[in-house]
Amino acid sequence: MEGPHQLQKEEFGKVTADATPRDASKKVEKIIGLNALRAPALNKKVFGFLPYWEQSSGAHNNIRYDLLTHLACFDFLVQLDASIATPAGWPWTAEINAAHAQGVKVIMTVVNFGGGDGADAVVWELITNPTKKTLFFNNVKSLIETYNLDGVNIDFEGMATNHRGAELNAFLSDLTTFIHVELPGKEVSFDGPAVNWGGWDIEGLVDSVDYVVIMAYDYTSANSANSGPVAPLIHHTSWKRFVKRTIETGTYAVPTANNPEKLIMAVPYYGQHWKTETSVSESATISHVSSTRYRNTVTEADSHGGFIWNSDFEYPWYRWNDGTNWNQVWIDNELSISKKFDLAIANNLGGVGMWALNYDGGRPELWELINTKFGATASVGDATLNQIKIHPNPTSGYINITHANAVKFTKMELFNVMGASVLKVTSHFENINMTSLENGLYFLEVEDEQGGQATFKILKSN
Repeated sequence: MEGPHQLQKEEFGKVTADATPRDASKKVEKIIGLNALRAPALNKKVFGFLPYWEQSSGAHNNIRYDLLTHLACFDFLVQLDASIATPAGWPWTAEINAAHAQGVKVIMTVVNFGGGDGADAVVWELITNPTKKTLFFNNVKSLIETYNLDGVNIDFEGMATNHRGAELNAFLSDLTTFIHVELPGKEVSFDGPAVNWGGWDIEGLVDSVDYVVIMAYDYTSANSANSGPVAPLIHHTSWKRFVKRTIETGTYAVPTANNPEKLIMAVPYYGQHWKTETSVSESATISHVSSTRYRNTVTEADSHGGFIWNSDFEYPWYRWNDGTNWNQVWIDNELSISKKFDLAIANNLGGVGMWALNYDGGRPELWELINTKFGATASVGDATLNQIKIHPNPTSGYINITHANAVKFTKMELFNVMGASVLKVTSHFENINMTSLENGLYFLEVEDEQGGQATFKILKSN
């Protein structure tokens, strides 16, 4: 059974044409290291997958790196010989450097699907052949070192039921130990299924890696006999699968109770479009048209009467008749994603993720939702932190900085969204003149003589 990322790669990725082996002779532009001092001001992990088909479509210009903790570069294809092909256009120097400048960790996502070798055969070969296993571990290490990456995310899909259990978990545990010993501080994660349809030892899986990214979507897949939600939050029946059940009482119930910090719940920025027999919710389907991206459907819905809210699932959809058939599109919107983020917060999960970055294009609302739900110390607006106050914010020129206890400041520096320093203040710390700077979002780092530090978002707007 194919997994959700596997299906998306087949639909959007032109897999055989775009998977390119790593050219060791290719000169790598300078890749900067992770700026740990600029860790994003978020109270949970925010793990964004960036597929190569979105990277090549200008995703870089739409990514809010200040609202991510992890950027997962998709995909690095492993084959039977344990070789690993890099994504199209690699290395993604602009994305890596922008992320690292903001303190965002850059992760390589390794997949077993989309190449000439069968997905299940590749995994079983790596698990059972000690030579291939060692070679794979060393190839992962080499790529992390060469491109200054911060860890590896394993996305093995399409495996036979009897290959998903103890052997897989032992392999992942060995990989995690290897990376921790050879590359201290680097991370190992795995993309886990929303529903355990058989074979998975979920508790062992969570124990084997640093954290698991739950692919909390594809509950209704493209080839389903009936239309329906890709990621339903709830349902009143005992037999339906839905996200709340996945987290609280189903597949991940035990890890949620015992190790919630090791779970990252990823949400879909995509949906499904079907031609259907009737106009009613969950109609029998005639055919699947395509997967849809948020950036297109959020505006298309308005042209077809707007979203319909299905309270059984707490999920939106819309419909229209094209003169021949009924069409239905089921896709998350801002409200339904907000409710899923609330579920992650209520269960104290380690964070959230999204499949995939740039599926929302240049629209701001989902980024602002992340900021609202998970923003910690930095937010646009007059703010006070560690006794330090800044105002006015937004500003058209000057920002005033004061300390409640009249403590003197020793350092102030202003950065743009790419992490580049645009202004250093060496005296007269009571205000900053931003008049000459372009409109946009900036980050002000301040430090006082007592060692107090804070980071503020500042919006320059004339």
